[in-house]
Amino acid sequence: MKQVTRSVSIRLQVVGFMVVVAIVLGLLLLFKLGSLTHGLSAIEIKTATTPVGWHGIYNSPLYLPIKILRSIVFYLFPRHGQMLTRLPNALLGAVTILSFGWLCWLWHGRRSALLVSVLFACNAWVLHVSRFASNDVMYLWAGTSLLLVYALLHRLLSRWYVWYGALLVLGLLMSVPGMIWFVLALIWLCRVQLKEGWRLYSAFWQRLVGLFVLLGCLLLLVPNAFRPGQLLMWLGIPSHFESILLTLKQIVAVGVHLLIRGPEYPWLWLGKAPILDAFMLVMALLGIYFYARHWKSPRSQLLIILFVIGAILIGLGGPVSLSLLVPAMFALAAMGLTYMLHKWLRMFPSNPIARRIGVGLIGIAVLASCIYNLRAYFVAWAYAPITQIIFHYHR
Repeated sequence: MKQVTRSVSIRLQVVGFMVVVAIVLGLLLLFKLGSLTHGLSAIEIKTATTPVGWHGIYNSPLYLPIKILRSIVFYLFPRHGQMLTRLPNALLGAVTILSFGWLCWLWHGRRSALLVSVLFACNAWVLHVSRFASNDVMYLWAGTSLLLVYALLHRLLSRWYVWYGALLVLGLLMSVPGMIWFVLALIWLCRVQLKEGWRLYSAFWQRLVGLFVLLGCLLLLVPNAFRPGQLLMWLGIPSHFESILLTLKQIVAVGVHLLIRGPEYPWLWLGKAPILDAFMLVMALLGIYFYARHWKSPRSQLLIILFVIGAILIGLGGPVSLSLLVPAMFALAAMGLTYMLHKWLRMFPSNPIARRIGVGLIGIAVLASCIYNLRAYFVAWAYAPITQIIFHYHR
C-alpha cells in the first residue's frame, strides 16, 4: 500500500506540475495576443494572406512545421483575425520553450532546468518572436531542436520513440532555409549514436520507417528546389551578395547583437536594447568561459559549429534569422548558472544556511530578470510610438 500511495502521489505531483506549466505558458503566450499592438504589421498581413493547406505547402514547402500549424488553424477558422493569425506562432513558441526545458534538464538537472526555462520563457526576444506572425519563430524552434536532438541521441537512444522522434525532427529541420548545413554537421557529430540506432532498430520495417521519417520531407523539397531562386533560399544563401567588407561587418554585427546591443528591428524589438539582460549576459559569459576550458568536448564543438555557421549565414543576409542563435546563448547561460551554483554549493557542502542563501540570491536575480523582460515587451515596446505606427493594419 505504501508503494501504491507513493506512486499515486508522484503521478499527481507530475500532473499538477504539468497543469501549472500549461497555465503559465498560456498566460505568457496568449495574454493580449490579438490586442497588444492594436493591429497587424505588413509582415503579418502577408502571413495571413499566404496560401496554406495542401496547395500552399506543395507549392512552397519551406518552413513546413509552422505552415502545417497555420493550415490547421486557418482551416478551422477561415475568418481569422489578429489573435488567430498569431496563434500558430504561439503554439510553436510553446513547443520551443518546453523543448528548451527538456534540453536543460538533460544537460544540467532539474534545478537549473527550472530556473533557465523560466528565464527563457520570459525573455523579451522569445516573447516577440513567439507572438509575431512571421517565419522567424521557425529559427527559434530550429536552434532549440538541434540541441535537443543532440542531447537525446546521447542520452535516450535506446527508447524507440526518441529514435524516431529525433529522425522526424531532423527531417523537419531540413525544410527550414539554411538548416541543412546544421543537420549535416549534427549527423557527423552524432555518427556513432546514429550507427548505434541503426543497429538497435535493425529490422527491415524499422529501417524503412526510419528512412521515410528522416527523408520524407525531401519528397516535397526536391521538386521545389528546381524553381527559380528556391535552391539558394533553401541553402540559406542570398541571391545577391554584398561586398566582402560589408559581409564581414555584418558577420561581426551578429556577435554584437547577441552580446552588446540588439538589432534595429522596430517591428520585433525595442530600439537597441540588448537581447540578454545583465544577469543573463554574465551567466552566458561564464558559460563561454566553461566551454572554452573544455573546447574539445563534443558539446563544445556543437556550440562552436552552431555559432560559426550561424553567424556566417546570418551575416550573408539570407533568410537565416538571428533567432537561430538565441537558444544557443541561453544554453551558454544555463551552463554558466549551473557552474556558478556548483561552485557555491561545493564551497559550502555542509552549511544549509549558506546553501539556501546562494540559491535564494539566484532566485531573486531570476525574478528580477523576468520582470525586466516582461516589462520590456508588454509595456515599453507595446506602447512605443514607432510600434503604434508599424502595427496599424486590421483584419
